[in-house]
Amino acid sequence: MGSRLRCVIDASVIIDLHNGGIFANLTHIPLNFVTPDIVLAEHQNPSSDEVLRSGIHVEDLPGTLVQQVAELAPQNRKLSVQDRSAFVLARHHDCLLVTGDGRLRLLAEQQAIECHGTLWVMDEMIKHRILTPASASTALEMILAKNARLPTTECEERQKAWWKMTEKHMTADQE
Repeated sequence: MGSRLRCVIDASVIIDLHNGGIFANLTHIPLNFVTPDIVLAEHQNPSSDEVLRSGIHVEDLPGTLVQQVAELAPQNRKLSVQDRSAFVLARHHDCLLVTGDGRLRLLAEQQAIECHGTLWVMDEMIKHRILTPASASTALEMILAKNARLPTTECEERQKAWWKMTEKHMTADQE
């Protein structure tokens, strides 16, 4: 996987990006995305085949990590086995966790695991010129229309910032 930063990505972000029509752009970010095999198994839209074609690496959890997933269950009953698997994999690899699940983010913060979500991925796409701010704004509208549970205030702030970037770019082009 080279020197690219590794990130464990969960289903909520994959689904958001798919709903925004930007899932295929994920592979262009200079990051290595990994997901546990149990997360892949739950995918219907996008399909598990689409996830595999996207360049996301799928990792089987060895028995010791499966045991850790099980040990997390009693004190984290509201987290799915998929979420706990993503957490354990991120902790095991000492890497970023990319999730939209609030409870999972809280657990990651408690364990000092760096955590980001859908909006961060979209910011990375803009930063690496994979998306324009205007196309990111449109994608975010599509994501929100599909009932995503993204933080309203952060979404509004991103929309404003992305539109300012678009206006600045348009003004520079006219000069």
